[in-house]
Amino acid sequence: MKRDGFNSSFWQKAPGYDFRNHAKESAYDTIIVGAGITGVTLALELQNKGIHCLLIEKETPGFGTTGGTTAHINNFFDASYDEIINNFGQQGAQLLADSAQNTLTYIHDNVRTYAIDCDFAECDYFLFSAEKQQNEQLDKILKAHLNLGVKTVETSNIPFNLPFEKAIRIEGQAQFHPLKYLNGMLHAYIKAGGALLVQQRVKDFNNSNGLITLKAEDGRTFTAKDLIWATHIPPGKNRFSILLAPYRSYALALKLRNQPQQLGQAADLYDPYHYCRYHRSGEDYYLIAGGFDHKTGDDQDTEKHFDELQQYVSTHFPDGEFVAKWSSQYYVSADGLPYIGRMPHESNIYISTGYGGNGMTFGSMAALIIPDLIAGKETALSKVLSPGRIKPIASAKSVISEGINASGHFIKDKLSAEELDHFKDIQLNEGKVVSYHNEQIAVYRDQTGMLHLLSPTCPHMGCMVNWNPAEKSWDCPCHGSRFDIDGKLLNGPAVSDLSSATIYSLK
Repeated sequence: MKRDGFNSSFWQKAPGYDFRNHAKESAYDTIIVGAGITGVTLALELQNKGIHCLLIEKETPGFGTTGGTTAHINNFFDASYDEIINNFGQQGAQLLADSAQNTLTYIHDNVRTYAIDCDFAECDYFLFSAEKQQNEQLDKILKAHLNLGVKTVETSNIPFNLPFEKAIRIEGQAQFHPLKYLNGMLHAYIKAGGALLVQQRVKDFNNSNGLITLKAEDGRTFTAKDLIWATHIPPGKNRFSILLAPYRSYALALKLRNQPQQLGQAADLYDPYHYCRYHRSGEDYYLIAGGFDHKTGDDQDTEKHFDELQQYVSTHFPDGEFVAKWSSQYYVSADGLPYIGRMPHESNIYISTGYGGNGMTFGSMAALIIPDLIAGKETALSKVLSPGRIKPIASAKSVISEGINASGHFIKDKLSAEELDHFKDIQLNEGKVVSYHNEQIAVYRDQTGMLHLLSPTCPHMGCMVNWNPAEKSWDCPCHGSRFDIDGKLLNGPAVSDLSSATIYSLK
Protein backbone atom coordinates (compact mmCIF):
# COMPACT_ATOMS: atom_id res chain seq x y z
CA MET A 1 0.00 0.00 0.00
CA LYS A 2 1.23 3.48 -0.86
CA ARG A 3 1.26 6.57 1.32
CA ASP A 4 2.18 10.23 1.04
CA GLY A 5 5.79 9.97 2.16
CA PHE A 6 9.21 8.76 1.04
CA ASN A 7 9.54 6.61 4.19
CA SER A 8 7.36 3.54 4.60
CA SER A 9 5.31 3.26 7.76
CA PHE A 10 5.16 0.12 9.85
CA TRP A 11 1.63 -0.54 8.61
CA GLN A 12 2.40 -0.70 4.89
CA LYS A 13 3.79 -4.22 5.11
CA ALA A 14 0.27 -5.58 5.52
CA PRO A 15 -1.29 -7.09 2.39
CA GLY A 16 -3.73 -4.69 0.78
CA TYR A 17 -7.26 -5.29 -0.42
CA ASP A 18 -7.70 -5.39 -4.20
CA PHE A 19 -9.24 -1.95 -4.54
CA ARG A 20 -10.78 -1.98 -7.97
CA ASN A 21 -13.10 0.77 -9.08
CA HIS A 22 -16.77 0.11 -8.36
CA ALA A 23 -18.38 3.25 -9.80
CA LYS A 24 -20.73 2.19 -12.57
CA GLU A 25 -23.43 4.79 -11.98
CA SER A 26 -23.34 8.57 -12.32
CA ALA A 27 -25.91 9.56 -9.66
CA TYR A 28 -25.58 8.92 -5.91
CA ASP A 29 -27.14 10.08 -2.67
CA THR A 30 -23.80 11.15 -1.15
CA ILE A 31 -20.27 11.58 -2.52
CA ILE A 32 -17.39 11.28 -0.04
CA VAL A 33 -13.94 12.53 -1.05
CA GLY A 34 -11.02 10.95 0.78
CA ALA A 35 -10.60 7.26 1.69
CA GLY A 36 -8.86 7.50 5.03
CA ILE A 37 -10.35 6.50 8.37
CA THR A 38 -12.96 9.29 8.16
CA GLY A 39 -14.15 8.71 4.60
CA VAL A 40 -14.26 4.93 4.78
CA THR A 41 -16.07 4.83 8.14
CA LEU A 42 -18.61 7.39 6.98
CA ALA A 43 -19.14 5.60 3.68
CA LEU A 44 -19.90 2.28 5.38
CA GLU A 45 -22.17 3.89 8.00
CA LEU A 46 -24.18 5.77 5.38
CA GLN A 47 -24.37 2.78 3.03
CA ASN A 48 -25.72 0.66 5.87
CA LYS A 49 -28.41 3.30 6.42
CA GLY A 50 -29.60 2.93 2.85
CA ILE A 51 -27.79 6.03 1.53
CA HIS A 52 -26.07 5.09 -1.73
CA CYS A 53 -22.50 6.43 -1.63
CA LEU A 54 -19.60 7.06 -3.95
CA LEU A 55 -16.21 7.14 -2.21
CA ILE A 56 -13.48 8.89 -4.23
CA GLU A 57 -9.75 8.73 -3.44
CA LYS A 58 -7.07 10.49 -5.51
CA GLU A 59 -4.51 7.77 -4.69
CA THR A 60 -5.24 4.55 -2.80
CA PRO A 61 -7.15 4.09 0.49
CA GLY A 62 -5.05 4.98 3.52
CA PHE A 63 -2.62 7.02 1.42
CA GLY A 64 -2.66 10.03 3.74
CA THR A 65 -2.56 10.38 7.51
CA THR A 66 -4.31 7.05 8.16
CA GLY A 67 -1.34 5.22 6.64
CA GLY A 68 1.03 7.16 8.89
CA THR A 69 -0.79 7.20 12.22
CA THR A 70 0.48 5.48 15.35
CA ALA A 71 -3.09 4.16 15.75
CA HIS A 72 -4.04 5.10 19.30
CA ILE A 73 -7.76 4.87 20.05
CA ASN A 74 -8.39 7.02 23.12
CA ASN A 75 -11.29 8.54 25.03
CA PHE A 76 -9.27 11.68 25.82
CA PHE A 77 -7.52 14.13 23.56
CA ASP A 78 -4.50 16.37 22.96
CA ALA A 79 -6.66 19.17 24.32
CA SER A 80 -6.91 17.97 27.92
CA TYR A 81 -10.27 17.82 29.66
CA ASP A 82 -9.40 20.61 32.06
CA GLU A 83 -8.79 22.85 29.03
CA ILE A 84 -12.01 21.66 27.38
CA ILE A 85 -13.97 22.44 30.56
CA ASN A 86 -12.50 25.96 30.61
CA ASN A 87 -13.24 26.57 26.93
CA PHE A 88 -16.48 24.66 26.34
CA GLY A 89 -17.94 24.31 29.82
CA GLN A 90 -18.71 21.31 32.00
CA GLN A 91 -21.60 20.18 29.81
CA GLY A 92 -19.57 20.35 26.59
CA ALA A 93 -16.67 18.47 28.16
CA GLN A 94 -18.99 15.77 29.53
CA LEU A 95 -20.55 15.36 26.11
CA LEU A 96 -17.11 14.92 24.53
CA ALA A 97 -16.03 12.38 27.15
CA ASP A 98 -19.18 10.31 26.71
CA SER A 99 -18.97 10.50 22.92
CA ALA A 100 -15.32 9.44 22.94
CA GLN A 101 -16.20 6.38 24.99
CA ASN A 102 -19.06 5.59 22.60
CA THR A 103 -16.61 5.89 19.71
CA LEU A 104 -14.25 3.33 21.25
CA THR A 105 -17.20 0.96 21.62
CA TYR A 106 -18.25 1.70 18.03
CA ILE A 107 -14.81 0.79 16.66
CA HIS A 108 -14.72 -2.42 18.69
CA ASP A 109 -18.21 -3.30 17.45
CA ASN A 110 -17.04 -2.82 13.86
CA VAL A 111 -14.10 -5.16 14.43
CA ARG A 112 -16.45 -7.86 15.76
CA THR A 113 -19.33 -7.27 13.33
CA TYR A 114 -17.16 -7.47 10.22
CA ALA A 115 -14.66 -9.99 11.67
CA ILE A 116 -11.72 -7.69 10.93
CA ASP A 117 -8.34 -9.20 11.81
CA CYS A 118 -6.52 -5.95 12.66
CA ASP A 119 -4.48 -6.59 15.82
CA PHE A 120 -7.17 -4.86 17.88
CA ALA A 121 -6.30 -4.81 21.58
CA GLU A 122 -7.53 -3.05 24.70
CA CYS A 123 -5.01 -1.61 27.14
CA ASP A 124 -4.41 1.25 29.57
CA TYR A 125 -2.74 4.59 28.88
CA PHE A 126 -0.08 5.90 31.26
CA LEU A 127 0.25 9.68 31.30
CA PHE A 128 3.14 10.97 33.39
CA SER A 129 5.04 14.04 34.44
CA ALA A 130 8.69 13.78 33.44
CA GLU A 131 9.68 16.74 35.61
CA LYS A 132 8.39 18.14 38.91
CA GLN A 133 7.09 21.29 37.24
CA GLN A 134 4.71 19.10 35.22
CA ASN A 135 3.07 17.65 38.35
CA GLU A 136 0.53 20.45 38.67
CA GLN A 137 -0.59 19.97 35.07
CA LEU A 138 -0.99 16.22 35.65
CA ASP A 139 -3.03 16.87 38.81
CA LYS A 140 -5.40 19.13 36.84
CA ILE A 141 -5.86 16.44 34.19
CA LEU A 142 -6.58 13.79 36.83
CA LYS A 143 -9.12 16.03 38.56
CA ALA A 144 -10.90 16.72 35.26
CA HIS A 145 -10.99 12.99 34.38
CA LEU A 146 -12.53 12.12 37.73
CA ASN A 147 -15.00 14.98 37.33
CA LEU A 148 -16.17 13.60 33.96
CA GLY A 149 -16.16 9.91 34.88
CA VAL A 150 -13.17 9.00 32.70
CA LYS A 151 -11.75 5.98 34.52
CA THR A 152 -8.38 7.20 35.76
CA VAL A 153 -6.29 6.39 38.83
CA GLU A 154 -2.91 7.39 40.19
CA THR A 155 -0.22 4.76 39.79
CA SER A 156 3.34 4.23 40.97
CA ASN A 157 4.27 1.88 38.10
CA ILE A 158 4.20 2.10 34.32
CA PRO A 159 5.06 -0.75 31.89
CA PHE A 160 7.74 1.29 30.12
CA ASN A 161 11.37 1.93 31.02
CA LEU A 162 10.84 5.68 31.25
CA PRO A 163 11.70 7.92 34.23
CA PHE A 164 8.80 9.88 35.73
CA GLU A 165 7.77 11.96 38.71
CA LYS A 166 4.06 11.11 38.90
CA ALA A 167 1.80 9.01 36.70
CA ILE A 168 -1.86 8.27 36.13
CA ARG A 169 -3.42 5.22 34.46
CA ILE A 170 -6.32 5.94 32.11
CA GLU A 171 -8.22 2.70 31.76
CA GLY A 172 -10.00 1.15 28.80
CA GLN A 173 -8.04 2.46 25.81
CA ALA A 174 -7.51 0.59 22.55
CA GLN A 175 -5.29 0.25 19.50
CA PHE A 176 -5.17 -1.59 16.19
CA HIS A 177 -3.46 -1.95 12.82
CA PRO A 178 -5.05 0.98 10.94
CA LEU A 179 -4.67 -0.31 7.38
CA LYS A 180 -5.94 -3.79 8.23
CA TYR A 181 -8.96 -2.14 9.86
CA LEU A 182 -9.42 0.14 6.84
CA ASN A 183 -9.26 -2.86 4.48
CA GLY A 184 -11.92 -4.68 6.47
CA MET A 185 -14.23 -1.67 6.54
CA LEU A 186 -13.78 -1.10 2.79
CA HIS A 187 -14.54 -4.72 2.04
CA ALA A 188 -17.77 -4.41 4.06
CA TYR A 189 -18.62 -1.15 2.28
CA ILE A 190 -18.26 -2.65 -1.19
CA LYS A 191 -20.14 -5.77 -0.11
CA ALA A 192 -23.00 -3.49 1.03
CA GLY A 193 -23.22 -2.01 -2.46
CA GLY A 194 -21.01 1.06 -2.03
CA ALA A 195 -19.18 2.55 -5.02
CA LEU A 196 -15.43 3.21 -4.95
CA LEU A 197 -13.29 5.27 -7.32
CA VAL A 198 -9.53 5.24 -6.65
CA GLN A 199 -6.61 7.08 -8.25
CA GLN A 200 -9.00 9.79 -9.42
CA ARG A 201 -8.60 13.39 -8.34
CA VAL A 202 -11.59 15.69 -8.10
CA LYS A 203 -11.01 18.24 -10.85
CA ASP A 204 -14.04 20.43 -10.26
CA PHE A 205 -17.35 20.54 -8.42
CA ASN A 206 -20.44 22.69 -8.36
CA ASN A 207 -23.26 23.05 -5.85
CA SER A 208 -26.39 24.45 -7.45
CA ASN A 209 -30.04 24.18 -6.46
CA GLY A 210 -29.28 21.50 -3.89
CA LEU A 211 -27.43 19.25 -6.34
CA ILE A 212 -23.72 18.48 -6.23
CA THR A 213 -22.05 18.00 -9.61
CA LEU A 214 -18.51 16.65 -9.43
CA LYS A 215 -16.04 16.07 -12.24
CA ALA A 216 -13.32 13.43 -11.86
CA GLU A 217 -9.88 13.47 -13.40
CA ASP A 218 -10.86 10.97 -16.09
CA GLY A 219 -13.62 13.30 -17.29
CA ARG A 220 -16.57 11.46 -15.77
CA THR A 221 -19.24 13.52 -14.04
CA PHE A 222 -21.12 12.42 -10.91
CA THR A 223 -24.06 13.97 -9.09
CA ALA A 224 -25.30 13.68 -5.51
CA LYS A 225 -27.52 15.36 -2.96
CA ASP A 226 -24.72 15.69 -0.43
CA LEU A 227 -20.93 16.02 -0.49
CA ILE A 228 -18.47 15.20 2.32
CA TRP A 229 -14.86 16.41 2.25
CA ALA A 230 -12.79 13.89 4.25
CA THR A 231 -9.57 15.54 3.13
CA HIS A 232 -8.40 17.66 6.10
CA ILE A 233 -8.73 21.24 4.82
CA PRO A 234 -11.49 21.39 2.19
CA PRO A 235 -10.25 22.63 -1.20
CA GLY A 236 -10.24 26.25 -2.23
CA LYS A 237 -9.97 29.44 -0.20
CA ASN A 238 -12.10 29.27 2.95
CA ARG A 239 -12.01 30.04 6.67
CA PHE A 240 -10.40 26.69 7.47
CA SER A 241 -7.14 27.79 5.87
CA ILE A 242 -6.86 30.10 8.89
CA LEU A 243 -8.56 27.95 11.54
CA LEU A 244 -6.34 24.90 10.90
CA ALA A 245 -2.57 24.58 11.22
CA PRO A 246 -0.61 21.67 9.66
CA TYR A 247 1.94 19.79 11.78
CA ARG A 248 4.27 16.85 11.21
CA SER A 249 4.99 14.13 13.73
CA TYR A 250 7.78 11.55 13.57
CA ALA A 251 7.43 7.86 14.40
CA LEU A 252 9.40 4.65 14.39
CA ALA A 253 8.85 0.97 15.14
CA LEU A 254 11.20 -1.18 17.19
CA LYS A 255 10.90 -4.98 17.11
CA LEU A 256 11.31 -6.18 20.69
CA ARG A 257 13.37 -9.22 21.58
CA ASN A 258 11.35 -9.86 24.70
CA GLN A 259 7.62 -9.75 25.34
CA PRO A 260 6.57 -6.72 27.44
CA GLN A 261 4.90 -7.37 30.77
CA GLN A 262 1.65 -5.93 29.41
CA LEU A 263 0.36 -3.95 26.46
CA GLY A 264 0.11 -0.26 27.18
CA GLN A 265 0.36 3.29 25.87
CA ALA A 266 2.25 6.20 27.41
CA ALA A 267 3.14 9.86 26.99
CA ASP A 268 4.88 12.61 28.91
CA LEU A 269 3.75 16.21 29.29
CA TYR A 270 6.44 17.97 27.27
CA ASP A 271 5.38 20.21 24.39
CA PRO A 272 5.73 18.57 21.95
CA TYR A 273 5.28 15.38 23.94
CA HIS A 274 6.91 11.96 23.45
CA TYR A 275 4.51 9.06 23.09
CA CYS A 276 4.81 5.30 22.70
CA ARG A 277 2.87 2.06 22.80
CA TYR A 278 3.41 -1.67 22.51
CA HIS A 279 1.94 -3.49 19.56
CA ARG A 280 1.43 -7.23 19.10
CA SER A 281 1.32 -8.76 15.62
CA GLY A 282 1.07 -12.54 15.66
CA GLU A 283 3.75 -13.76 18.04
CA ASP A 284 5.90 -10.65 17.66
CA TYR A 285 5.91 -7.54 19.81
CA TYR A 286 6.90 -4.03 18.81
CA LEU A 287 7.38 -0.63 20.37
CA ILE A 288 5.89 2.21 18.34
CA ALA A 289 7.16 5.61 19.44
CA GLY A 290 6.74 9.15 18.20
CA GLY A 291 7.15 12.83 18.87
CA PHE A 292 9.30 15.86 17.97
CA ASP A 293 6.35 17.47 16.19
CA HIS A 294 6.71 20.81 14.40
CA LYS A 295 4.67 22.97 12.06
CA THR A 296 4.84 21.70 8.50
CA GLY A 297 7.46 23.48 6.42
CA ASP A 298 8.97 25.38 9.35
CA ASP A 299 11.96 23.08 9.89
CA GLN A 300 14.55 22.69 7.14
CA ASP A 301 16.46 19.82 8.83
CA THR A 302 13.69 17.24 9.14
CA GLU A 303 16.11 14.30 9.28
CA LYS A 304 17.35 15.44 12.69
CA HIS A 305 13.96 14.59 14.21
CA PHE A 306 14.36 10.95 13.24
CA ASP A 307 17.84 11.01 14.80
CA GLU A 308 16.48 12.56 18.00
CA LEU A 309 13.63 10.06 18.18
CA GLN A 310 15.94 7.12 17.57
CA GLN A 311 18.28 8.38 20.29
CA TYR A 312 15.35 8.76 22.70
CA VAL A 313 14.16 5.22 22.02
CA SER A 314 17.67 3.69 22.11
CA THR A 315 18.28 5.28 25.51
CA HIS A 316 15.17 3.81 27.12
CA PHE A 317 14.59 0.67 25.01
CA PRO A 318 17.99 -0.76 24.07
CA ASP A 319 16.67 -4.30 23.58
CA GLY A 320 15.26 -4.17 20.07
CA GLU A 321 15.74 -3.71 16.34
CA PHE A 322 14.53 -0.68 14.39
CA VAL A 323 12.29 -1.86 11.55
CA ALA A 324 10.55 1.30 10.29
CA LYS A 325 10.59 5.08 10.51
CA TRP A 326 8.15 7.58 9.02
CA SER A 327 6.51 10.96 9.52
CA SER A 328 2.93 12.03 9.04
CA GLN A 329 0.87 15.19 8.81
CA TYR A 330 -2.06 16.21 10.98
CA TYR A 331 -4.03 19.40 11.53
CA VAL A 332 -4.61 21.32 14.77
CA SER A 333 -7.73 23.44 15.10
CA ALA A 334 -7.89 26.93 16.55
CA ASP A 335 -9.63 25.85 19.77
CA GLY A 336 -8.32 22.30 20.17
CA LEU A 337 -11.43 20.42 19.03
CA PRO A 338 -12.22 19.19 15.50
CA TYR A 339 -14.65 20.67 13.03
CA ILE A 340 -17.17 17.96 12.19
CA GLY A 341 -20.41 18.75 10.43
CA ARG A 342 -21.98 21.06 7.89
CA MET A 343 -19.84 23.67 6.13
CA PRO A 344 -20.85 27.22 7.05
CA HIS A 345 -23.33 28.69 4.57
CA GLU A 346 -23.81 25.31 2.84
CA SER A 347 -26.83 23.08 3.36
CA ASN A 348 -25.45 19.91 1.77
CA ILE A 349 -21.64 20.01 2.09
CA TYR A 350 -19.91 18.54 5.15
CA ILE A 351 -16.36 18.38 6.50
CA SER A 352 -14.49 16.58 9.25
CA THR A 353 -11.05 17.88 10.14
CA GLY A 354 -8.78 19.33 12.82
CA TYR A 355 -8.20 16.13 14.79
CA GLY A 356 -4.81 16.99 16.26
CA GLY A 357 -3.16 13.74 17.32
CA ASN A 358 -6.48 11.97 17.81
CA GLY A 359 -7.36 11.01 14.25
CA MET A 360 -8.51 7.45 14.86
CA THR A 361 -11.03 8.55 17.48
CA PHE A 362 -12.32 11.72 15.84
CA GLY A 363 -12.24 10.20 12.35
CA SER A 364 -14.53 7.45 13.59
CA MET A 365 -16.67 9.83 15.66
CA ALA A 366 -17.57 11.64 12.43
CA ALA A 367 -19.68 8.61 11.50
CA LEU A 368 -21.74 9.19 14.65
CA ILE A 369 -22.40 12.85 13.73
CA ILE A 370 -22.63 13.52 9.99
CA PRO A 371 -25.20 10.80 9.13
CA ASP A 372 -27.61 12.38 11.65
CA LEU A 373 -27.08 15.81 10.10
CA ILE A 374 -27.74 14.44 6.61
CA ALA A 375 -30.98 12.97 7.99
CA GLY A 376 -31.93 16.42 9.34
CA LYS A 377 -31.17 15.65 12.98
CA GLU A 378 -28.97 18.08 14.88
CA THR A 379 -27.55 16.73 18.14
CA ALA A 380 -25.84 18.32 21.12
CA LEU A 381 -22.53 16.82 19.96
CA SER A 382 -22.91 18.22 16.44
CA LYS A 383 -23.48 21.67 17.94
CA VAL A 384 -20.29 21.50 20.03
CA LEU A 385 -18.16 20.38 17.07
CA SER A 386 -19.93 22.44 14.42
CA PRO A 387 -17.58 23.86 11.75
CA GLY A 388 -19.56 27.09 12.02
CA ARG A 389 -18.90 27.55 15.74
CA ILE A 390 -17.24 30.68 17.05
CA LYS A 391 -15.44 30.35 20.37
CA PRO A 392 -13.55 33.64 20.82
CA ILE A 393 -12.07 32.77 24.21
CA ALA A 394 -10.80 29.42 23.06
CA SER A 395 -9.63 30.26 19.58
CA ALA A 396 -8.60 33.91 19.32
CA LYS A 397 -4.99 33.50 20.44
CA SER A 398 -4.41 30.42 18.29
CA VAL A 399 -6.03 31.91 15.18
CA ILE A 400 -3.99 35.11 15.47
CA SER A 401 -0.78 33.17 16.01
CA GLU A 402 -1.28 30.84 13.06
CA GLY A 403 -2.49 33.69 10.87
CA ILE A 404 0.66 35.67 11.57
CA ASN A 405 2.73 32.54 10.92
CA ALA A 406 1.13 31.96 7.51
CA SER A 407 1.27 35.64 6.56
CA GLY A 408 4.93 35.70 7.50
CA HIS A 409 5.63 32.95 5.02
CA PHE A 410 3.85 34.88 2.26
CA ILE A 411 6.32 37.72 2.74
CA LYS A 412 9.49 36.20 4.14
CA ASP A 413 9.82 33.25 1.76
CA LYS A 414 9.67 35.50 -1.28
CA LEU A 415 12.75 37.34 -0.02
CA SER A 416 14.82 34.59 1.60
CA ALA A 417 15.44 32.12 -1.24
CA GLU A 418 19.15 31.43 -1.52
CA GLU A 419 20.83 33.31 -4.35
CA LEU A 420 22.80 30.93 -6.56
CA ASP A 421 24.44 31.50 -9.94
CA HIS A 422 23.65 28.00 -11.15
CA PHE A 423 22.44 24.59 -9.96
CA LYS A 424 25.70 22.68 -9.78
CA ASP A 425 25.99 23.19 -6.02
CA ILE A 426 22.85 21.15 -5.38
CA GLN A 427 23.87 17.68 -4.21
CA LEU A 428 22.30 14.32 -5.03
CA ASN A 429 18.93 13.86 -3.26
CA GLU A 430 18.91 17.53 -2.29
CA GLY A 431 16.20 20.13 -2.91
CA LYS A 432 16.41 23.93 -2.70
CA VAL A 433 14.48 27.00 -3.71
CA VAL A 434 16.97 29.09 -5.69
CA SER A 435 17.02 32.34 -7.61
CA TYR A 436 17.94 32.00 -11.27
CA HIS A 437 17.59 34.82 -13.85
CA ASN A 438 15.30 36.68 -11.43
CA GLU A 439 12.97 33.70 -11.17
CA GLN A 440 12.36 31.56 -8.08
CA ILE A 441 12.75 27.87 -8.87
CA ALA A 442 12.28 24.74 -6.73
CA VAL A 443 15.14 22.45 -7.75
CA TYR A 444 15.69 18.81 -6.78
CA ARG A 445 18.62 16.66 -7.96
CA ASP A 446 17.74 12.97 -7.84
CA GLN A 447 20.03 9.99 -7.22
CA THR A 448 21.00 9.83 -10.92
CA GLY A 449 21.89 13.52 -11.06
CA MET A 450 18.80 14.57 -13.02
CA LEU A 451 17.32 17.95 -12.09
CA HIS A 452 13.61 18.36 -11.38
CA LEU A 453 12.64 22.02 -11.83
CA LEU A 454 9.35 23.41 -10.53
CA SER A 455 7.67 26.64 -9.61
CA PRO A 456 7.90 26.91 -5.80
CA THR A 457 4.61 28.80 -5.58
CA CYS A 458 1.88 26.74 -3.92
CA PRO A 459 -1.24 26.89 -6.14
CA HIS A 460 -3.49 27.14 -3.08
CA MET A 461 -2.77 30.68 -1.87
CA GLY A 462 0.64 31.61 -3.24
CA CYS A 463 3.01 30.63 -0.42
CA MET A 464 6.53 29.45 -1.18
CA VAL A 465 7.09 25.73 -0.59
CA ASN A 466 10.04 24.38 1.40
CA TRP A 467 12.03 21.19 0.85
CA ASN A 468 11.43 18.32 3.30
CA PRO A 469 14.57 16.12 3.08
CA ALA A 470 13.18 13.34 5.29
CA GLU A 471 10.14 12.67 3.10
CA LYS A 472 11.59 13.97 -0.22
CA SER A 473 8.69 16.36 -0.73
CA TRP A 474 7.94 20.05 -1.21
CA ASP A 475 5.85 21.21 1.77
CA CYS A 476 3.84 24.43 2.02
CA PRO A 477 4.34 26.03 5.46
CA CYS A 478 1.14 28.07 5.23
CA HIS A 479 -1.61 25.46 4.97
CA GLY A 480 0.12 22.09 4.62
CA SER A 481 -0.20 21.27 0.89
CA ARG A 482 2.55 18.84 -0.13
CA PHE A 483 4.01 17.83 -3.50
CA ASP A 484 6.41 15.14 -4.72
CA ILE A 485 9.68 15.75 -6.58
CA ASP A 486 7.83 16.17 -9.87
CA GLY A 487 5.28 18.56 -8.38
CA LYS A 488 2.46 16.03 -8.11
CA LEU A 489 -0.01 16.89 -5.35
CA LEU A 490 0.31 14.67 -2.26
CA ASN A 491 -1.84 16.54 0.27
CA GLY A 492 -4.36 19.39 -0.06
CA PRO A 493 -5.86 21.92 0.40
CA ALA A 494 -4.29 22.71 -2.99
CA VAL A 495 -6.22 21.04 -5.79
CA SER A 496 -3.55 21.15 -8.50
CA ASP A 497 0.12 20.28 -8.92
CA LEU A 498 3.10 22.60 -8.80
CA SER A 499 3.74 23.94 -12.27
CA SER A 500 6.98 23.35 -14.12
CA ALA A 501 9.55 26.12 -13.94
CA THR A 502 10.18 28.28 -16.99
CA ILE A 503 13.90 28.11 -17.82
CA TYR A 504 15.16 30.38 -20.57
CA SER A 505 18.75 29.15 -20.52
CA LEU A 506 20.58 26.46 -18.65
CA LYS A 507 24.31 25.85 -18.99
